[in-house]
Amino acid sequence: MASEVRVNQIQNRSGLGTVTFSDSGVLIAGVTTVGILSATGNSVFSGSVTATTFSGALTGNATGLSGTPNITVGTISATSLNASGVVTATSFSGSGANVSGVSTFGNTIVGGGTTQLVVTGNARITGILTIGTGSITLDGSNNQLKVGTGVTITTNGIVGITSINSGQLGGSRNVIINGAMVVNQRGFTGSSGATASGAYTTDRFAISHSHDGAVSAGQTTMNSTVGGNAYADGFNSALHYRVTTADASLSSSQYASIVQGIEGFNVQGFKKGTANAQQYTLSFWVRSSLTGTYIAELYDADNTRQVSKSYTIDTANTWEKKTLTYPADTTGVFDNDNGASLYVNWWLAAGSNYTSGTLNTSWASNTSANRAVGQVNFLATAGNNFFLTGVQLEVGSTATEFERRSFPQELALCQRYFERMTGSGDNGPYAAFGTGYSTGTGGPVYVRFQSKRATPTITMGGTMRMLSSGVVGTSVSLQLDTYVSSSGNGYVNSTWSNSITAGQAMMLTANNDATAFMAASSEL
Repeated sequence: MASEVRVNQIQNRSGLGTVTFSDSGVLIAGVTTVGILSATGNSVFSGSVTATTFSGALTGNATGLSGTPNITVGTISATSLNASGVVTATSFSGSGANVSGVSTFGNTIVGGGTTQLVVTGNARITGILTIGTGSITLDGSNNQLKVGTGVTITTNGIVGITSINSGQLGGSRNVIINGAMVVNQRGFTGSSGATASGAYTTDRFAISHSHDGAVSAGQTTMNSTVGGNAYADGFNSALHYRVTTADASLSSSQYASIVQGIEGFNVQGFKKGTANAQQYTLSFWVRSSLTGTYIAELYDADNTRQVSKSYTIDTANTWEKKTLTYPADTTGVFDNDNGASLYVNWWLAAGSNYTSGTLNTSWASNTSANRAVGQVNFLATAGNNFFLTGVQLEVGSTATEFERRSFPQELALCQRYFERMTGSGDNGPYAAFGTGYSTGTGGPVYVRFQSKRATPTITMGGTMRMLSSGVVGTSVSLQLDTYVSSSGNGYVNSTWSNSITAGQAMMLTANNDATAFMAASSEL
């Protein structure tokens, strides 16, 4: 039969531990080692409990933990969890809505998928917070917010923004005039273009050369077939430069280039020659039938300094966008006047006088041998074609969206340097108005051009005539005292074949000649 032993307390003979029994439970005191302790009620430990593992679910309140215990469990489900030491977990799940009292996160991922981290109070980040795959970072230690690789927001401002709503940031960034090649007052085309060195093609762009071949340059109109990616980027016109007679073997001093000169008033933003000198970024669309290395150069005419950068035509007859950044120059201030201060040169061919040195990629006093090192000979084959559009030169190290000015704005900028009044037949346009100076032949008529960079040179072409109260004069020719000031005001003194009466109104117009023109030029 079963037997029972009933005692109130069991004590170790050495006195190191006791087991006391009462109606409310069992109290184990001292140092006790057991294999398995299984309790169906509450277990209260007042000393140290050391175990390899705790198994089962921990529910209710775990209180009275002191020191710096390390607890490793699979899952903790608690209404309130207070930890003063280190909490390490493979993942935290739940909304995180009631997480409080956390002072430092080392490397913490909160939420996933469409969940959110919501902070209703203050939050301070002293390290770097990365959002998404790293495209947005918040750097608390350096006070920087970075978006992608281009835009940085700091306490000093915003750096690297390339566009607003995929458009330009503001006006007057581009110091190049007619970069989209839309203004073409001289009327040169790709099939019938300018040929002489120094001649202007599309407005503000000239060709410069010395070689034994022949070239032609003018405006071409683009479409989706001809324009490719440049047309898709919004450019409908380009400068077309073609080789009509080849020069496959250049002498040492021969060369060919496309150039735009920029007056001093327009380049002061680069702060050249000062401690605050700025970088230059040149961007453009280009297409060439000849692949290889090309050189784009900035030439400081005021201080005879220059810097060059190379670019590569990767694929023949394909529009490619190029961006080149040139360093700042703390030597040599640009003159603040209406003279030519900066030239932008697109080299197309260069003899050994320009290629025998080392390409000068930092500003330095001009050394001809370092200007165009590596340049291909675009003149080597008749029929080679080179196209250029979307040209922009701006302050800074970032190429921003092309600055698109309205056509009237672009035309007015071009007319500061060149203005052409053209005929359209018998009825105009009327180039000038005036009154007869005296009875007889000749007399001045007064003309009004746009304000010019400097006192312009006046030329006339085709057949012009004077009209005066029904009297038609023919064979009009300019006289030497014709004058137009830089303000655009002036007069045209002429000789014509019919007699007039003093005081009669006179008009200068085309004489049934659509090619007739009057032009005022003050190019750099």
